[in-house]
Amino acid sequence: MIKLTRYGAFAGILALAGCSTMAQAPATSNVSPQDLAFITTAYQLVHFDLAACAYVQKGGLTPTVVPVANKICADAATYAPQIQEQAKANGVTLPSALPLELKSQLVALSYHPSPNLSVAFLRDEISSHESALAVFQDEARNGTAPQFKQVAIQTKPLVEQNLELLRKAMPEGMGE
Repeated sequence: MIKLTRYGAFAGILALAGCSTMAQAPATSNVSPQDLAFITTAYQLVHFDLAACAYVQKGGLTPTVVPVANKICADAATYAPQIQEQAKANGVTLPSALPLELKSQLVALSYHPSPNLSVAFLRDEISSHESALAVFQDEARNGTAPQFKQVAIQTKPLVEQNLELLRKAMPEGMGE
């Protein structure tokens, strides 16, 4: 039964591989590729966090990682509707799927042995937050859509704060 479930989950992820992983705007829109990259990344970070949280909140995290995970999860739940509102207000269609790299991380996380779940979660979250932070910084400097640029400027400190929390929660010697 477990093997069938694993294969089913893997097949489901492969089936989604053909879905759109990038935000799209109509040709008549004034949303630039830079801005689309930002909203795509913001969407991916939040939805990766929500998917990872759905798994790790079932248990298995070390007590020191639980409050960090809870904060990441709460922030993602808060920002998901805000990203959707921004996209809708700008005529942007959000991605229908996460990119293969993030899907792979979720599959690995869901089958990772329990004693290492905290480290796997922290590593995945650190990686996704570092990538997102680079895009948020770029949007804050170079974005052309004022609404997206403002969101990047306002949200960047939270991403930096969460990244620092994740790094501090990583057990010594486990490194990124």
